[in-house]
Amino acid sequence: MLEAPCFDDLREILSQAEDLPSLPNVALQVLRITSSEDASIADLAGVIARDPALAAKLLKLANSSMFRRGDEVTTLDEATMRLGLKTVKLMALSFSLVEALPKSGSGGFDYAAFWRQGVVMTVSSRSLARLVGSKFDDEAYLCGLLSGVGRLVLVDSLKETYAGVLERCAEGFPDAELERDVMGFDHYQVGATMLEGWELPGLIVEPIAYLGDVDALPEESPDEVQEVAKILHLARLATSLICGQKRGRTLVTLEEEAQRQFGLSNQEVETFALGLENGIVETAALLNLDVERGTPHDELMAEARQQMVNISLDTAMDLQETASRAKQLEEENRELATRASTDALTGLPNRASFDQRLQEVVEARLAGNGRRALGLLVLDVDHFKAFNDTHGHQVGDEVLRHVGSTLADLTRQTDFAGRYGGEEFVMILPNVGSDDLELVAERVRLGIETMRVRAGDLDLSVTVSVGGACCDRVKNRRAGDALVSLADECLYEAKQTGRNCSVCKKVETI
Repeated sequence: MLEAPCFDDLREILSQAEDLPSLPNVALQVLRITSSEDASIADLAGVIARDPALAAKLLKLANSSMFRRGDEVTTLDEATMRLGLKTVKLMALSFSLVEALPKSGSGGFDYAAFWRQGVVMTVSSRSLARLVGSKFDDEAYLCGLLSGVGRLVLVDSLKETYAGVLERCAEGFPDAELERDVMGFDHYQVGATMLEGWELPGLIVEPIAYLGDVDALPEESPDEVQEVAKILHLARLATSLICGQKRGRTLVTLEEEAQRQFGLSNQEVETFALGLENGIVETAALLNLDVERGTPHDELMAEARQQMVNISLDTAMDLQETASRAKQLEEENRELATRASTDALTGLPNRASFDQRLQEVVEARLAGNGRRALGLLVLDVDHFKAFNDTHGHQVGDEVLRHVGSTLADLTRQTDFAGRYGGEEFVMILPNVGSDDLELVAERVRLGIETMRVRAGDLDLSVTVSVGGACCDRVKNRRAGDALVSLADECLYEAKQTGRNCSVCKKVETI
């Protein structure tokens, strides 16, 4: 039930309104039957069979592209079995309610545009629900179809209340924010209040009630209500994209919200929007609504993309300057990313890069990629503190730079070398032969031993201790940590042995 104070006020307002739409008899019977725990498809089919027009629509729905599986169904019993109890209930409600709502009237209200938006909203809601894997696609369909009913109530039954809103709306239909500014409530809340009075389920009523301000939906609302509300929010943006004029801005918002709410990519959003076209035509026919087909959706999307470009031009510079700035930003971002992953002193990848690469290699092994052993070396500059204490930190930094440069020269293209921290360096050997690890460790150690560090008048030699570990098979995601620990043990043993040497261990599985 809706508990917010504004809904209490709306109940009072609606109780005084004239010519409010009433719930059709067949809809009442559908709700009555399905509210019983013992309700069956046969019971529901019996009610529907007494309304030939409704029965024909459900038969047509069962054979539509949304539900057709295999042979065409020709009887109502077959149709209800194919659709299922929940779908039959919600679709019967949607078809009967649409029949009861006005399709035309006086006062200059554009009923044709209203119903076209309604159909687009309906199809968008179901399509989005299916795209995100929601099991509430039928509920989303009915919500989308009934989401605008409050506007019809305001236009037909509360003309004086709505007049001030219409006066302030330059073109098209007033949005919910303008309605709340003038009246204190919006047409979604009006529609939800009426639907609540018809005793429709909360899963239909609540998402509609907060469609004008989805962020106001109470956090304690059931998960299914929040899920359908998010779907309706995106469907409303999709409807504005197809039926509105500011398509560029709308597409930007739709893509951002689709990513934020459901992790959808821009390509998925565009494919979804393009795919609505046939569903709109089919749904309009099912509902017996004369809806203009409109501009092909591929042209609408092209127009939206062009508007996005124009918006960028209006707010940035001209097209050339925008492209130049984009390239500059790309270069800056690339430089920032490089800085974030690179050790400033040695130019080698840093600890974070090492951790990431090692985990990537482990994941690849778990996926079955890589037939040779996975190896790891940990190097420590011998007596590094003495360089700093004797010659100063600048010389110590020069030692680290030379070690890093030499290590980079000794690293094969398939391997990875980085600075682990302090005077420690690491190497990942993704495809080392289990008998070759010691050879690689010695090659690296000797390469650094023969290196000379010249700093001012100084001509220094440097040695390193090396610990190595490798395994033939990787069996768990923490294998990288285990391999580092094993290599550290070997490094400790190399230092205890006298430094300037390498110690390696091999295991079959880690």
